[in-house]
Amino acid sequence: MSPRAEPDEFFIGWSGQTGPRLGRFLAVVAVICVVAMALVGYALSRHADDPAAGLLRLGERDAGGGPVRPDDWGGEQVLQGHVARLGYPLLHLPPSAGFPRGRVMLLSGDGKRGPDLPAVSGPMELRGSVLRRGSLEMLVVDNALPLPASPDLHPAMHEALGRWRIAGEICDGKCYAGAMRPGAGLSHKACANLCLIGEVPAVFVTADPVAGSRFLLLAGADGGPLPATLLGRVGIPVTLQGEVERIGNVLVLRLDPEPARRP
Repeated sequence: MSPRAEPDEFFIGWSGQTGPRLGRFLAVVAVICVVAMALVGYALSRHADDPAAGLLRLGERDAGGGPVRPDDWGGEQVLQGHVARLGYPLLHLPPSAGFPRGRVMLLSGDGKRGPDLPAVSGPMELRGSVLRRGSLEMLVVDNALPLPASPDLHPAMHEALGRWRIAGEICDGKCYAGAMRPGAGLSHKACANLCLIGEVPAVFVTADPVAGSRFLLLAGADGGPLPATLLGRVGIPVTLQGEVERIGNVLVLRLDPEPARRP
């Protein structure tokens, strides 16, 4: 007696049912696709740039089981220094062994806003949390208190480094320092523009080091913030030119009036 032959499956569009063998095949293919996409995503994330060197701790939980708050990224800091403005308000801290020329921090406020300061210059005590990426340090200011004049709280040393033409990318200093991921690139362009319109300091991330630094604070030709005409060049490769100045441990590029160029 010959074995019974299984009937051939036949697709019937109006039946609403998939044949058993085709169903099993599609289920296996679906599982393979899901696993493959998960592995590819994991592999890509393993090679992604870390924007904050461990200070950005998305997904971590605090002792109470809640998400780690941005205020806890770098812990609260209370710093006394001299606040002066070149492009944006900067905190000049006294020289130390690690910063013999003085230590300069960029300043921002909560969200996509610049810091709320009682005056544009003078000795102050600032309270807030620190974002750090490489040599870029930014204090997210929670509170500012003016201080009386003191010989210990003075602006950091200035040094003119001449005229430069530099290739790189315009970013907002807060997201690039670790407040967002990614904090640079075309995908971050809209967020960066909102930050810059809110007077968060603009930085120029260079393709090659400039005087030992991979970023420069940007200032307009008049010493004001980034000109609005350059907002369309944020997040893309550009070439900027102007006068470079070292203030403490931070480089500042005072831009020429002419527009930026694509490299």
